[in-house]
Amino acid sequence: MKTQYSYLNFPTSFRFSDLYLPLILGLLFSLSAFGQTEINKNGFVIESKTILIENSSTNNVEISWDFSNSTNRTATTLNIEVQPINDCWNTLNGKNRSDMVLKTFKNLAENPTGNLLLSSREYNTKCFKWRAQIINTNTRQEQYTDWQFSSFL
Repeated sequence: MKTQYSYLNFPTSFRFSDLYLPLILGLLFSLSAFGQTEINKNGFVIESKTILIENSSTNNVEISWDFSNSTNRTATTLNIEVQPINDCWNTLNGKNRSDMVLKTFKNLAENPTGNLLLSSREYNTKCFKWRAQIINTNTRQEQYTDWQFSSFL
């Protein structure tokens, strides 16, 4: 006796709308959430590097930026958010140690390049995470970079 197998072993009461409707709605909600955090990095560079200190067990961290090629720097404000964290081995997932510190730089039209020097003594921590917030002062649009992990060790 020959047995026939169905390629789709769905119950007879299953409707494809039961699968596709939640999938499409979930996709639409996730796309709108990701669109709010994207940043167009054309025209500027933000980076960090470790600055070695002689005869010290800790280092400094320098965050620098260059908006020289940005066409809208007269209407741009740069905020650097620094969040000290406790458990450095968890990097970006570490527990927050204290309140976040916000450093604001408004004069990008006159000074398109600059840096921020961070020390362990200033923040009383061994590591931290940071991100940049770029604000268009004309449209009040805010954009964020991804969080970055840095260590003073």
